[in-house]
Amino acid sequence: MKGIYTCVLTILLGIIIVSCNKDDVDVYDQQAILEREASMLSAYITAQGLSDSAELHQQTGIWYVLKDPGEGDFNYLDTSDNTGESQLANAQILVKYTGKLLDGTVFDENLNPDTTDANNGYFNLLPTQTQPGVITAWQIAFYPAKIGEHEIGGLLETGLQKGAKIRIITPSPYAYRNQPNADIPANSPLDFDIEVLDIKKSPDQNNVN
Repeated sequence: MKGIYTCVLTILLGIIIVSCNKDDVDVYDQQAILEREASMLSAYITAQGLSDSAELHQQTGIWYVLKDPGEGDFNYLDTSDNTGESQLANAQILVKYTGKLLDGTVFDENLNPDTTDANNGYFNLLPTQTQPGVITAWQIAFYPAKIGEHEIGGLLETGLQKGAKIRIITPSPYAYRNQPNADIPANSPLDFDIEVLDIKKSPDQNNVN
């Protein structure tokens, strides 16, 4: 999962981005980068022949193609049995995926996830005290647009469910921002194909950072 994990935590009744390094002295102008990459991604969508099938998430600038909505009724809201209070559920997901740069370079993929290997099988959407979470773009893809009265900010009305297949093309602020990561250069928009094999509540729900 070298191309997926990050220490950014987002989407808690709205999209909140927390810098992994609070001591950064350089100003990161996310809005300017989103505006600059918008035309780049629009041209990429056209070049990929996705103009008729891709949807633009206006709130984030993420493009997506929902190939299969999947089935299931996973509840992304977790309610405490003791207090009755609700919070965003930390899901564990099992997926096949391929991640590419816009030039077509595959930087990471897992087409045969191992359910017995925590580092190669199930992994958390949100970071906990012991496990990292996924990049912001994946959180936005998995969590629903809203739950009841709560605006969450996800791409889809019900969020991704088991069996779903989706392609997301994300601006760099929802990936690794201005930080290089392995084979991913800084400020790189990314293109992911994702198939959801399973989704379940994380046992670390009570330890979300």
